Amino acid sequence: MREIDAIDREIVRLLQEETGASQRSIAARVGLSQPSVSARIARLRASGILRSQVGVDPHAVGLHLAKIDVAADDPQALMDAFRGCPLLVNALLTLGETNVSLFMVGESVGHLEALVDMHIRPLPGVHRLQFQVVTRTSAPLVLPMRLDAARCDRTVCGYQCPTCRFYQDDLCTGCPATVHYRGRFWRETLSSGRLGNATTPGARTAPS
Repeated sequence: MREIDAIDREIVRLLQEETGASQRSIAARVGLSQPSVSARIARLRASGILRSQVGVDPHAVGLHLAKIDVAADDPQALMDAFRGCPLLVNALLTLGETNVSLFMVGESVGHLEALVDMHIRPLPGVHRLQFQVVTRTSAPLVLPMRLDAARCDRTVCGYQCPTCRFYQDDLCTGCPATVHYRGRFWRETLSSGRLGNATTPGARTAPS
C-alpha cells in the first residue's frame, strides 16, 4: 500500500472539488510545476488511489435508488446472480446481521418492490432482507449504470416478466434487458438502432 503525503491529498481534494481542473491550475495551488503534478497524478492513478468514474445521477433522470441488505447462505452466489443486471449499480459484501448490500435502481417504487419480492426474497438461501428506498442525499450521486440492454425473452436472472403479478398490474415496467420492457429510461439506445436516450441527461464524472 502506497502512502500519500500532504501534497497528494491536496491534489486529490482539488480534483474532487473540480473534476476538470487543469494540471497547471493545480500546480499553482500546491506550489509545484505542472510536470511534477502530472507525475504525481500518474502515480496516484497507477497505484489505484485515484480513480475516475463516469456515471449517472439517478435522481436527475427520475430513477429511484434502493439499498437492499440481505442475509444469504452464499453471499457471493447472490452477487453473481445479479451480475449483468441493468438495474444493479453495485453489490457489497458486508459483515453483521446481513452479508450483502445491493444498490439497485428502478423507474418507480413498484418497480423496486417487484425486484425485491419476485427476484430476491424467493431465492434459496435468503433468510433476511431489509429494503430501503433512498429519498435524499447530502451530495450528488455518481453511479455507474448500464444504459444499453440487449432485448431477450427472459431476464438476466431467468425470469419472464409477463408471469409477474407486479407486471400484470402495471406496477413494474419489466426488465430493461427483455422484450417485455415498457418503461422509458432504457427505451431507446444506439444499440437498438435509434439515437433516443443515447446521451442521457444527468451524466456526471467523479474522481474517487
